[in-house]
Amino acid sequence: MSLDHPRLRPVKAFRVHHQGRWLVGLEDPWGVVAQPYFVTQEWFEQVIRHFDGRTSLAEIQGRLLRTTGLFMSLGELQQTVASLESAMLIEGPTLQAFIESFRESGRRLPAFAGRSYAATRRALEAQLDQFFMTENGAGKPRPNGQSAAGFRGVFSPHIDFGRGGLVYGFAYRELVERAEADVFVILGVAHKACQRRYVLTRKDFETPLGLARCDRGYVDELIKRVGPRYLDDEIVHRSEHSIEFQVVFLQHALGEGKDFSIVPILAGSFHDILMKGGDPAQDPEVSSFVAALREVEQQSGKRVVYIGGIDLCHVGPEFGDPQPVSAEQQQEIRQFDQALLERAAAGDASGWYGTAAAIGNRHRVCGLDAGFTMLEVLGRPRGQVLRYDQAVDPRRLCCVSFASMAFHDQNAPLVAR
Repeated sequence: MSLDHPRLRPVKAFRVHHQGRWLVGLEDPWGVVAQPYFVTQEWFEQVIRHFDGRTSLAEIQGRLLRTTGLFMSLGELQQTVASLESAMLIEGPTLQAFIESFRESGRRLPAFAGRSYAATRRALEAQLDQFFMTENGAGKPRPNGQSAAGFRGVFSPHIDFGRGGLVYGFAYRELVERAEADVFVILGVAHKACQRRYVLTRKDFETPLGLARCDRGYVDELIKRVGPRYLDDEIVHRSEHSIEFQVVFLQHALGEGKDFSIVPILAGSFHDILMKGGDPAQDPEVSSFVAALREVEQQSGKRVVYIGGIDLCHVGPEFGDPQPVSAEQQQEIRQFDQALLERAAAGDASGWYGTAAAIGNRHRVCGLDAGFTMLEVLGRPRGQVLRYDQAVDPRRLCCVSFASMAFHDQNAPLVAR
């Protein structure tokens, strides 16, 4: 980590035209840097894009002189490096200190309170109640109403509450009424780049509804089996919503006074497996992590229930498609989702993954990898779709589909609604 050989983090770069010239904005995918950092396009192309951790500033200085005839002193280049380093866009002491501070904290603070949901307990309780009690909603959960033997978990959306809150309600009513659990293993989706297939954390999750304790002993047992490298990307938890939204709904549905703990796990990308036409079950990293999850549960002596924060298809110009979402495309998505959810209901993890992989995941199932992991860990559970929906924006630039499902052991009877 030498600032004489600066390494730009894997940031998102985009162009904007401003006052007659092109600028490049550098956006932090981790959300550590709140605002984009802008430089001229020429400066980005001639200097910053060469910050690869291997090329020295002296080499960049020489290349700049040879290709443009422009002499730039080392001092000026060092100023650029210092500015980017202080903005935490370059690997350096400032970024490392930030990451260490996050790691040392025992709490993961709410990232979306006041943005995606109400920031105060009273307002948030009222907001969440509406999702259960609205017309066609699931109805208010009755804790331990008809606890079901062999209940193993749920799929719930991770879309924002405004679009998916009603569907969340069906998952969490089922969970509260059927499950008696000490520990909820929550498998979310890492929407940011990760080095590993999975990302662990030992942090408690704080929300306006209180503190959801992390079962650190459970996490430590996982780490004993898979290694501490699964904490390397822990900073990704800081700004990820797919687990935070589950914690908020879980706290609300269980109500005050319920003693429980969570095990927050983010699933990273299996895209390389998909591109090779492989089966994640045959990937050594995936299979060893799945085996560790099963073993820790079996040896914990605790009642464990799984929650998958799973969204389905993402189509439309907002996601790179050329045309607005048509009614015909919505029907195509519905049919695809039906096939996908049938595989989940059969507990067929490879079939779930293969349904999307067969078309190159062109519908961009967000939750494919986390869903595979949960189904594989549960070992061919029986699933039941509780609610399905699609959210389409008024201009038809975006369609996101999602569902809630309940899962039981293979031999356990499904509880009729």
